[in-house]
Amino acid sequence: MRVARLLLCCVLLEDYSTNLGGTAITSDAMRQDGPSSATNPTLSDVPSFSEPIGNVTAAIGKEVALSCTIRKVGNYKVGWLRAEDQTILSMGDRRVTHSPRFFVTLENAKTKNQTQSREDEEATWQLHIRALKEADRGCYMCQLNTKPMLSQLGCVDVLVPPDILNSGTSDGEVSVLEGENATLSCKASGRPPPRVFWRREKSDFILVRGSHDPLIQVDNLSGERLELTRVDRRQMGAYLCIARNEVPPAVSKRVNLKVNFPPSAKAPNQLLSSPLETNVSLICLIEAYPKTINLWMRKEQVIMSGGRYEIDERGDPDEEWKTTIVLKIRRLKKTDLGEYTCSASSSMGKAEATLRVYEIERVTVPSRVTSASNKRVNQGKSKSGQGTMGNRVFHQQVSTPAMQKSTARLIYNNRYATTSTTADPRAPLIKDHGNAFKHNNRNDNHQNLKDRSDASAVIASKRIVLPLCLILFSTVR
Repeated sequence: MRVARLLLCCVLLEDYSTNLGGTAITSDAMRQDGPSSATNPTLSDVPSFSEPIGNVTAAIGKEVALSCTIRKVGNYKVGWLRAEDQTILSMGDRRVTHSPRFFVTLENAKTKNQTQSREDEEATWQLHIRALKEADRGCYMCQLNTKPMLSQLGCVDVLVPPDILNSGTSDGEVSVLEGENATLSCKASGRPPPRVFWRREKSDFILVRGSHDPLIQVDNLSGERLELTRVDRRQMGAYLCIARNEVPPAVSKRVNLKVNFPPSAKAPNQLLSSPLETNVSLICLIEAYPKTINLWMRKEQVIMSGGRYEIDERGDPDEEWKTTIVLKIRRLKKTDLGEYTCSASSSMGKAEATLRVYEIERVTVPSRVTSASNKRVNQGKSKSGQGTMGNRVFHQQVSTPAMQKSTARLIYNNRYATTSTTADPRAPLIKDHGNAFKHNNRNDNHQNLKDRSDASAVIASKRIVLPLCLILFSTVR
């Protein structure tokens, strides 16, 4: 390859010599102080660079261009080389390298103030690099085949989006025992160097040990290493390592932290009371990792789902070490009463919780029934019985528009107030001597008068007995 390049350079140099009037330019000639006055142009005709090439920065995959502007270029040739390894990229407007990503364009010679003066002529050779790669980072030289040779440097910086490296990064899952220390690592590359920080996947915060040992909440933690001391089960879950710099997109890697600990079982309600023929749900809360084998047992017999029994097992979507198992008994029977056990087993150990089911009797509330026969029984009670009902109020309401003019009867403190516009259609009927049915209002009025007289007699007797008792008390004294 180097031999081919040298041959190509020789051909191009031979072309240069032809353009310069047949004078060959050799490496020995390039080392001379300058051309002779007989065969070379005057010093005033020597080309010069109008301005520095400058540096450019672009993201990987983009295209950049380095501009080399020369004044009074004349018949001289311009070439582009890679400064690091002296690789020739172009000579004049010809591309030398085989890579199609490199090519040169010539901006037509422009004249200042739109004049054709020899002193004002300028031309720009642009080196284009397409689909930038990280290997393209470096400096490039623009050369002019003068005596001595003129050159300028321009540098290209290639920005690289962040990437997470396999080496130095934790695997997808890290497993520790509860109480041990855990370290999650994440190694990232990119230009400029990316910032690495950690976040929880399903939470807005990370739990870490504070200065006084309890767990505290932080939004995120920076650094390629996440140190967790005396890991708690509440810290279990997926963590995201995120790397970000000026070049999008940001990248992340998921590291799942597993905290192993023996199982525990707890029953929120250890005693359950329910009437027969109702549904009962027995609940047991399990905490363990790795996952446990969960069973419901009674009298050392495993209960299977089916018939009147239904077993439901639900995992917590946010805290994977939590599981709830429910035993539902339909239409509770006498034979279902007693003790039940929920059991959880794993490679870390075994745990049990006990529940007991009792029967509770149904409570029935008697309904009040009012009938004409009850009314007759109440009317035949003694005076003492009427005294116990003295503070109750009975209001007889009508229920149909046709009966709105019926009798409304109030009883309050053994006094009757009766308002009647029509005969009470619900009053009991009695048979008179003429075999005709009549309302029993007369008997009610007779009973009312009798009750009033009895009450008056009681009050009169109280008025006589009280003074006699006072006289007797004073005599004995």
